[in-house]
Formats: sequence, structure tokens, C-alpha cells
Amino acid sequence: MPLDKPSPTTIAVVVGVLAVAGGAVAVGLLTPGGQTPPPVGHDASEQYAALDGLSATVVTTVERGGETNRTVREATIRPDDGQVRLRTVDGSAADGTVVVANGSTKWTYDPETNLVSRTDAGTLSERVRTRGERIERLFERAVGPDGTDPASDESTPGVSPLPVMPQGPDTPDAPATNRSGGQVTVSYDGTATVAGRAVHVLQVRPAEGATTNIAQTLWIDAEWFVPLKYETRWVEDGERVTATVEYRDVDFEPGLSGDTFDYEPPENAALVTPNLGENASQRIQRIDGLSATLQRRYDGLNLSDANATEGTTYETVQQVQLVPGSGKQRAEVRRSPSIPGGANNSLLVSNGTVSWLYDSETNNATRLEVDATGRQQQYRRIEQLFARLDRTRTTPEDGDGTIPGPGLTPVPGPGVSGDAPTPTLPAGQFGVSLEGAAQVDGRTTYVLAIRPETDGNESTLGNYSQTLWIDAETFFPVKQRTEFGTAGGRFTVSVTYRNVTVTDGFPAGTFTFEPPADANVTRSDLGSSQSYESPDETVENGPVEVPKPTVPPSFAFSSGRTADSAYVESVTLTYRNETSRLIVSAYATNESALPGNGTETNGTENDTRTGERIRIGDRTGRYTSAGLTRTVSWACGEVRYSVSGRFVSKGLLIEVAASMSCP
Repeated sequence: MPLDKPSPTTIAVVVGVLAVAGGAVAVGLLTPGGQTPPPVGHDASEQYAALDGLSATVVTTVERGGETNRTVREATIRPDDGQVRLRTVDGSAADGTVVVANGSTKWTYDPETNLVSRTDAGTLSERVRTRGERIERLFERAVGPDGTDPASDESTPGVSPLPVMPQGPDTPDAPATNRSGGQVTVSYDGTATVAGRAVHVLQVRPAEGATTNIAQTLWIDAEWFVPLKYETRWVEDGERVTATVEYRDVDFEPGLSGDTFDYEPPENAALVTPNLGENASQRIQRIDGLSATLQRRYDGLNLSDANATEGTTYETVQQVQLVPGSGKQRAEVRRSPSIPGGANNSLLVSNGTVSWLYDSETNNATRLEVDATGRQQQYRRIEQLFARLDRTRTTPEDGDGTIPGPGLTPVPGPGVSGDAPTPTLPAGQFGVSLEGAAQVDGRTTYVLAIRPETDGNESTLGNYSQTLWIDAETFFPVKQRTEFGTAGGRFTVSVTYRNVTVTDGFPAGTFTFEPPADANVTRSDLGSSQSYESPDETVENGPVEVPKPTVPPSFAFSSGRTADSAYVESVTLTYRNETSRLIVSAYATNESALPGNGTETNGTENDTRTGERIRIGDRTGRYTSAGLTRTVSWACGEVRYSVSGRFVSKGLLIEVAASMSCP
């Protein structure tokens, strides 16, 4: 088994693992001639506390199954203050990793991910401060305070000589040791020399009949009672594991400066805290204004010919101004492909309740009524993603903990026009991980990866993944990349904000629009509308009659809405699966009556409406493609119906439409 990336349950430098715990411990003395040695450790805690500091090169070697993993760190320790500074210097992927504990705060910097964590140093610093006491107790277990073997029924607090240094990312836990009395024996093995210094040797072995298989040898400095070397041995999954920590080039009392244990993270690193992202939604919505260049890129799609098998790349660029969470935005199109059959708007303006779409080439303006709840939900989803992170990997110094796992909904693309799909993914099938920190156009971001869970083959959605770049200052998603596949191929949608500027707001009138006096204006007055949580309830309360559609099993009902205005009466049913959505609509307008029950209105040779004429069961309809959306439509009497979807096939749309017989 390779050891360049050991698993968290496999191998370790043991941190407190041989805590000879409360209860009686059998003690064996291994001394020449059976003579009781002197009480060498009776002042270990005093000597250790008197040490002003030490510096050394610490080499950790882990051997298992013929494989060897070696880590080298520069270490500086001030014991009595519980201060530690470590830096990995072995040329590995972890080279440059820094751990600094100043007694109250612990910093850990990973140069590979460019993430820096800040946590409470309480547990680690306390272990460093009290190690001398634990060493002294360990000597007492091997050699009584009066030079004799302590009584076997003596109750003594747990004694754990380790750690000399905190664990690094490559030294996870060893198997837990049963700390009940009688599990181990402690013996004094005389003296030796390590790193040119005299040391006392202690042996800790499993007692007869013990459930633990862990043994340890410690070489304790004879002057300062610091372990200069310790070797831990155990068996896991039938393999023998040996972990050795050795201090080299040790310098006691090096005269440490006052700022040795200060730490300033790199300027472009992203800070990780235990509560990272818990108020992300609020922080985003506290932004008074944001301006940026918004770039959307679609790969693998064909927006002009729905029957084409090969996709291509499309890109749009907009200059945007927005107030997150309010629905207020202004987007001026700088570059956009011409999409046959689709609107090519040059300006979008929304005040949060009314949006205007304006096409300067055709002088067409469209007024829409909108609401901002969708964007607010997006920001709450970002907060949920951070909550899903496993930020509490258990270590001996950090203790145990868990993070709740709410449902996971990837974040949709921004903006009213040209959104990326917004699938709702079942909790438990997708995992989220913090991949590191990265720069997006000069801004530091957290990189979140959403991937299918592979353990136990739980996920049936292996074709979907999403990566988000979350601004470290504001938590606004400045970049996202969504990849997924359908029967028609693999698609990628990328959204990037560049030249981001956070402002104190915008001038009055930024989010209002008055169409030119000669513009062709289309107004969508929604009148009264109501949303429902089931298709049956939606259909029962609709102002027009809608046959309930039959959709594929992979699609689940998402939402229903009815609307009744002076211009139109409508019912809308929305269904989603992992990567696609279907929208079933029925509407009747007051401007015209659509004759012909079960036939296509104006379905003649002189029909001026766009789209391909198709058969839908025994009816005639139309098939159109505009941008990312494909639509099948037909009429039954005065009511017009349509089935539309993103990233769905023409055949699927016709199949769903055919399941809806005319009332």
C-alpha cells in the first residue's frame, strides 16, 4: 500500500495514544542485576517547564508493508508557554506547510491548496505545556517516587508523553488504545545516546492479555526531559506498522525572539475557520452594489440547429451592475452570438419587480414582472454548501465533531437571461469539498467542488459536476463551471465575473428603463398569480383546463403556478431531473380565439409562425428551438399548450405532449 498519502485510519505518529490511564498498570523493571534504578524522572516537570525553548529538525518515518513515508520538519518549541512552530522542508507536496501555535491561536497553512486555517490552540498548547508532567508520571509508573515499584492497585491519572509536536497532514491517527488499567506495562531500560545527548530509555508494552497491540520506546533527554526520539509499533489489517519520530540538530535554549510564534498568512491565501460560510447569504446581501464584466461560455451546445449532433462554443459578454439579493440589475450586452429564433437583447434592466428586455436592432422592448426570491435562494444554497464541508476531521488535538448535511442544490448561473440549468440534487448522492484557494481576476476565492459520491455506488448522477469559486471577501460566486451529459453529448456552462468592483451603491435611475417613444413594446401583466406544491393542486385551481402530463420517471415535480391577468390566463407545471427541466404550460389570451379542437391553429401553407410542423399523436403542432430551450406547442380550442425544456431531446418533448389529450 503506497504511503505517499496515507489514509486517516491507517498510520500515524501517535499523539497521546499510549496514555497509561487511570487504574492499575502492571510495571516491569528491566535493569542490570535486577537492581532498582534511581528515581531519574522525579523532577521532569520542573526541568521541562524551565526550558525557555528549543529548535530542531524533526524527522518522521512511517514504515508499513515494505513502503516507507518520510517527513522532515523544522521545529521550534517554547514549552512553558505552549508555543510551537513547524515548517515542512522535505521537498514533498506538503513542502512549505506551516503550523504555528502561539498559546491561544493555531495557524495551519497549506501551500498546495493556498488555504490557511485559524483555530483555537487551547488543546495543543495545553499538551505542550503539560508534557513534562506526563513524562514525570510515566517515570513514576516505571520507577516509583521512592525508587520502588508502585502498588499494582494504585490509581494514577493518565500519563501521555506525546505529542512533542502536533500532527501534520501526513501523520493521521494510529488505532485507538484501550486506556483502562492493565493494558500496558512501563519499564525503565537504562540510558543511551541520541543526537549526541544522554537519554533515558522507557519501554511501553502491551500487558499480558491486553486488547491493545501497540508498543512504544521513548528516548528522554536526561537534562530537559524532552523526548528526543520515540518509536511506536502496532499491527493493522495484518501488517506491521512502525512510526518513528527523531529530533536532530537539537539546540536547547536558542534564545528565541519575541515574534518567533507570530504568524501572518500570505496575502493571497484564503482563511478557513470552523464556522466558514455560516453567514454567507447575509454577507452577500449586505453588498450595496457590485459592477463587473460578466462572461458566459457554453461548450458542447448547438443553439442554432436543434437536430445537429455536434455542439460548438458560444460566448456572451455583458457589463453588469447589480445589488445582490434585491433583484436589481442592469446588464448591457457587449458581445453575444446571433441565435436564430431567439431574442438578441442588447439591454436588461430590472428593479427587482419589473424587468425590461430591449433589442436595439429591432427596437423591441419587453416588460416582465419578476421577483427576487430565486436569487436569494441561490445565496442560501452557497451557505448550505459550506455547511456540507467536512471541516472537522478528527485529530487527537481537535477532538471529535460532526457537521450537519442539508440537502444539496448546486448554484444556478446568474442573471435573468441565459441562466445555466439549476438541477436539484438528492442529498447523500453528491459531496462537496473545499479544493483550495485560487485567484479569479486578482480576487482570492474559495474553490468548492460538487461531485457525485462514489462510495457504495450511491450516486446515479455520475455525469454531473460543478465547481464554484466563492469570493473570500464577500462570498459572492465570481465564477462557476457546470459539466453534465445527456444522450446528446457532454455540455459545459461557465460563468465568470471579471473586473469586480464592490461599490456603496449606484446613482438614481440605474435600475429604471424607459423604452424609446417609437419602440415596439410588449407588456406581460401577470395580474394575480399563485404557486402550488403539487401538480394536482395546480391543475385543480387553474383558470384553464390542463390534462395532466405523463413525464419520464427521472423527472420530479418541482413547482406549479397559475396566473390570471387582463391579457392571459395560464397554468405552468415545472418538472426537473438531475440535469434537465421540463415546463408544461397552458394559456388562453383575450386578444384572439384559437379555433379548431385538436388541430394546429393556422396550420396551413400560408402559416407565418416559425418552427417545424410536426405530428403530436393525432394532432398537428410546432417544434422550435431558441437558445438553450426547445419547445413543442399545439392548440386545443381556445387554449394553447406547450412542452419546453433545456437539454432535452425533441423526441422526449413530443412524447410528453402526446400524453396530454385535448380536454
